[in-house]
Amino acid sequence: MNEARKQLWAELSQQQLTHGDIPALETEYVPWYIALMQGFAGWIAALFMLGFIGSIFGWLFRFDNEVSLISVGLICCTGAYLLFRTRTGSVFFGQVGLAVSLCGQMMVAWGLFDWLPIRDALPFFLLAVFQILLTLVMPNFIHRLLTGWFALIAFFWGLDLLGLFGLGAAICSVLFVLVWINDRSWKGFQPVWEPVGYSLALALVQFNGHLILGNPLLDGFHEQSDSIWWHLSPWSAMAMVGLSTILLLQDIIKQYGVPLSSLIGRLILIGGVLIFISGQISTGVSSALLILLVGFAYQRQVLTALGLVALLSFVSWYYYNLATTLLIKSFILMGTGVALLLIRLGVRYVLNKKHVANAATPHDGLGETLFNFAPMNRLKWAVVAMMLLILAAVNITIFKKENLLATGETVLLELAPVDPRSLMQGDYMRLRFAIEREFQQEVPKENHDGHVLVDLDKNRVGRFAGIYRGEPLATQQAKLEYRMREGDIKFATNAFFFQEGKASVYEEAKYGEFAVSDNGELLLHRLRDDAYQVLGENQP
Repeated sequence: MNEARKQLWAELSQQQLTHGDIPALETEYVPWYIALMQGFAGWIAALFMLGFIGSIFGWLFRFDNEVSLISVGLICCTGAYLLFRTRTGSVFFGQVGLAVSLCGQMMVAWGLFDWLPIRDALPFFLLAVFQILLTLVMPNFIHRLLTGWFALIAFFWGLDLLGLFGLGAAICSVLFVLVWINDRSWKGFQPVWEPVGYSLALALVQFNGHLILGNPLLDGFHEQSDSIWWHLSPWSAMAMVGLSTILLLQDIIKQYGVPLSSLIGRLILIGGVLIFISGQISTGVSSALLILLVGFAYQRQVLTALGLVALLSFVSWYYYNLATTLLIKSFILMGTGVALLLIRLGVRYVLNKKHVANAATPHDGLGETLFNFAPMNRLKWAVVAMMLLILAAVNITIFKKENLLATGETVLLELAPVDPRSLMQGDYMRLRFAIEREFQQEVPKENHDGHVLVDLDKNRVGRFAGIYRGEPLATQQAKLEYRMREGDIKFATNAFFFQEGKASVYEEAKYGEFAVSDNGELLLHRLRDDAYQVLGENQP
């Protein structure tokens, strides 16, 4: 093909139709859907090949063959390197090489942890060094991103085992900022530093947040140690997070030529202080803001999107774990939104004040300055209206539920035993009620949803009295709405949510307390023990 191109170029040159050297052959454009199918086919082929190899070398995992495991893993990584080098630009072979390399890395890690104690930091540091070498050597963007991420995780766990809790996340934040503020001077090494920068962002979100299996990595923070490093680590981490914020703000001020004495310079400093303070209250928020700020400052859309997702996710998690009622939570959200809008309007007013003062045309003062927005088309108005409707619907629902909790009739239902292995699942408790077994046989087959009639004793405990068919209720009776879902009977919910770390409080739960409306709608409110004492409120 190359010879034919050269011959054609020579003939055209002889006819004086062209001049100069033959142009370089441009890379053929491959549509994204074709690349996606090629990558999918590459993974299928790689999985079949790895399954075949695993059936042959499966004995390596059943016996103490650390050297053999590591050797075969290195061979797999070498084969992946050759695929990357010889098949540059091929999506199919690129994905095959990635799968083969991941298999080799797993073998190397398995061999290291068979060879060295898993509670020792040394195998984690050795694995981190191995991943760093792969990041530098392998000429593949996704491979470098993953190996850089794996290296940071191994390094984090190694520091964790040394008692340096939280220091790995702080080091990650500093490295993240150093990589991205020096992107202009590292252009020659872009194929290496760019995936490394993204892997640092992923690790930063994982170490300081609750995305991408972040909770298992944070478990070590709760293990108190007598080591001096355990006491110094929070202060060291705080100092390094502050250092990363200072480095980033310094580069932004230098890049955009903003004097510190100017109004914008002072606002930037105030923003940096707020980021640092938010990090002391909640490290997840500061990390997300740091990534978001880097994405905006250096026009990196992927970082901006990751920062937004991390910020929304952590705020949602933090809001969910607040030990307060839905009404208070809704007021917190509303107050936060109003405060952010006021800050936005205040900054807009301050920044436009000088411009309005120097304008030749008359203006209406503060109102025009604050609300001088660009004209909105119908689509924007429709989006705003839809958001307002959604917010109104959500808050109306919350208000109705809070009103039901405040004014509804109290009914207790006895809890039924469940499988102890599934009783406590994270921060919620799986519930079943004894009444479900009592009227399971009487539920009409044609009726999927309906109401059950219960008799109330002096302690407001409900006992099954039959299916409600519209008859008047007696004095000590109540009707409860039930739903049929996949053959199971549900009363409002089968889960009780509580604050993280409070599972032991609810181990003695005997009754579920419901607030019931006149039409039978019910809402799980509290759990009580066998003495009818309140153990805690539901935290949905």
